[in-house]
Amino acid sequence: MHRQQVPAKIATGTKAPDGEGLSVVGTYPQSTAFFWPTADGRCCIAIYDPSYHTVQCHESTKPFSRTPKLIRLYETDFGSPGGYVLLVAADRETIRSVTCGGAPVEFREVRVYGRTDAQRTVYALEFEGWTAGVLKVRASRADGVHTSTLPPAWTDDEVPPDSDWHSCGAS
Repeated sequence: MHRQQVPAKIATGTKAPDGEGLSVVGTYPQSTAFFWPTADGRCCIAIYDPSYHTVQCHESTKPFSRTPKLIRLYETDFGSPGGYVLLVAADRETIRSVTCGGAPVEFREVRVYGRTDAQRTVYALEFEGWTAGVLKVRASRADGVHTSTLPPAWTDDEVPPDSDWHSCGAS
């Protein structure tokens, strides 16, 4: 039901989705989170429920990389109990695994967009709550599988004292 209401209420005008429409990031007890690129190349995310909604669009999307690269798009609590999501765009690569402090992180493909010669895949990485530190990502590229690091928005040093944040470690 939310999928039909979002375009009519908040994904309009300059925030309207490209020809592919909306992609579901996640569904939660009272809300649904959506991702979409606009016709002019911006990326948008919306959290929608019947009584509340919010939408954010990057005014200028980072250009497609000429080489394989991971790009953090959005990072927030999407309203699920303990749920914290990091949206990651992978230019010219496919995520195979993600770990946080050695423990596997759940992830799923949200959408592939772009031209054949410059495709970007958006993934949702899900955590039990606010997370800091550094993630390890294994990704397939044209020349094989590579491991790289991806920091969430916060470092361990920025975590409030006595908080219930989860740490992936410094490296």
